[in-house]
Amino acid sequence: MMVNLSPTLSLVLACQLGVYTLVTAIACRGGEVRAPDPDDYIIAFSSCLQQFSDTSIWNRIAEQKPKLFLFMGDTIYADTHDMGVKRRAFARLNADPNYIAFKKSTRVLAMWDDHDYGLNDIGGNYAEKKQMQKIFLDAFDEPKDSLRRKQEGIYTAEEMTIGGKIIQIIVVDVRYFRTNWTYGPKIPPYTRTYVDDNRETSTVLGEAQWQWLSMLIARKADLRLFVTSTPVLSDDYKGERWGAFPRERARLFREMAAAQTGKWVIITGDRHFAQVSHRDDVLPYPLVELMASGMNTVWYDGSQEPDRYRDGETLPDYNFGVLRIHGRKGSLRYALHNGAGEEWKRGEIRF
Repeated sequence: MMVNLSPTLSLVLACQLGVYTLVTAIACRGGEVRAPDPDDYIIAFSSCLQQFSDTSIWNRIAEQKPKLFLFMGDTIYADTHDMGVKRRAFARLNADPNYIAFKKSTRVLAMWDDHDYGLNDIGGNYAEKKQMQKIFLDAFDEPKDSLRRKQEGIYTAEEMTIGGKIIQIIVVDVRYFRTNWTYGPKIPPYTRTYVDDNRETSTVLGEAQWQWLSMLIARKADLRLFVTSTPVLSDDYKGERWGAFPRERARLFREMAAAQTGKWVIITGDRHFAQVSHRDDVLPYPLVELMASGMNTVWYDGSQEPDRYRDGETLPDYNFGVLRIHGRKGSLRYALHNGAGEEWKRGEIRF
């Protein structure tokens, strides 16, 4: 359902979405006005980068010539309450020659996950989360007037027109507000498992973020990329997953179904291998989830586990994904690449 926004709320939404007129550009980002987008737009994505390991995968990603890179969490590994350690870890990332060279041609839009946000698998109970919000946004050069610096949590969205089609990129924060996990038994290869939490009070996004998401969905769009560091469709996985909060995931599916325009695609990471998944029972069309994770690490045992929604095999290798959006054709061509940059799996989604 479309909503009428007050002038103030319209400006806030425009700032958060990255939809800029000359006036909103000045109000939101200190005068930056983006040039019109062409018919084709390339987005790369991945997650889980150990700052002390080989980072040459940045060069393989750069070969695809992306305009935007979605860095989907675990951008560094520093499980600690010590903010000095966090700052030094991000300083190492930003001093890495491969990363420095990559950023010269590609804009980076980053979201945290557990190891860069706080501690392994932690959620809203991380005591230093307010300090970490500033540290993280500073590390990724977030503008000083950005709403991400003024709100709780670092969720964000951007909207662009490509070849006459409106593309929405929705990046959710599944850490800042999330309820603590409910632990299950230890089952190899997991060090811990999580069982379903059906309590009405439990949450993944928190109510403020849910309201923000509803407002975005009310806007017209032709393609909506839902970016989440925790996988949505991995029901057989016993680790961190949206499905461990059935009420929250059901709410997400209802929100997706409520969008009167646009096709949804989920972009995720976290698990240290790559795969493509889909479900046919959520929306009138197959809901596709693309997972790229492990830029320089691999979880081989996890990649061998069954997954009822997986398409084919997994890629237990360093990996990244590439989206090629052609607006006038209404085409999203996706590909997952291995650590050598070779294309492993590809497909196309029409919108």
